[in-house]
Amino acid sequence: MKKLRRSKVKSQRNAPLTPWEKAQQEHKQKLKHEKHHFFKKDRIGNKLPSLVRQRRKILRRRLIVNLVIFAALGIAALYLILPISKVQEIKVTGVDKLTEEAIVSAGEIRKDNLVLGVLLNEKKIKARVSKKVSEVKSVRLMIEGTTVNYRVKEYPIVGYVAKEGKYYSLNDSGKVSKISRDQAQGAYPLYYKFNNHQKLEALARQVNRLSPNLRSAISEIHYTPTNVNDEKIRVYMNDGNEVIASISTFAKKMVYYPDIKGKANNKILIDFEVGAYSYPLK
Repeated sequence: MKKLRRSKVKSQRNAPLTPWEKAQQEHKQKLKHEKHHFFKKDRIGNKLPSLVRQRRKILRRRLIVNLVIFAALGIAALYLILPISKVQEIKVTGVDKLTEEAIVSAGEIRKDNLVLGVLLNEKKIKARVSKKVSEVKSVRLMIEGTTVNYRVKEYPIVGYVAKEGKYYSLNDSGKVSKISRDQAQGAYPLYYKFNNHQKLEALARQVNRLSPNLRSAISEIHYTPTNVNDEKIRVYMNDGNEVIASISTFAKKMVYYPDIKGKANNKILIDFEVGAYSYPLK
């Protein structure tokens, strides 16, 4: 009897499943797989340690950034209240006292200005100096601790323009300084009666072409235009001789001055307007 039952059960097991039984079996296997996946892979408890580590890393990074920012702000605030952050002295090298004062005024740097502000506005400061002070050819701004040093290179000077008892330097390009002086400096020619600035510029370029020895031999140059020659000038030499010339040919004609002078026994007037003629001075 038992053998009969066993064979019956075995035959039922071996019998093919009906569609409904097959569907039920697949559903059970799916539920079993999902349950296993939930407990083994998808549980939040399995991910929690890595999330905590990531969270701590982000917080640590933010803390470091904040500390750096606050430290930098603290150092900057401390620097700004210390004396080392402000200009204590202003120097100018390469020029005389009057030009130095003009440069300091034009640069507009004052004591107690922030050194950092000077550095940030360096280009503007140098542009103001070059624009307002015609003597300045180039300027460098050097920061040495709390000292600001203007290092200046000037245009070559070819003389001084005399006007109403004051003297104004004239550079080789014909620019006249705005700085008035009570006395001219150095062995430079003095220029008188030059109301025509274009003629003065042209003459400055001519004088610049002369040799240093010949240039220093000139005492005064007077502008004496006529209806025939609006470039006429009268030149008074340091040796007592006088020269009449035209501005446009002045440098070319003055080359002959030493030879003509050497042949004269007395003080002479040399006329370079047309050709080269000399006459005894009366």
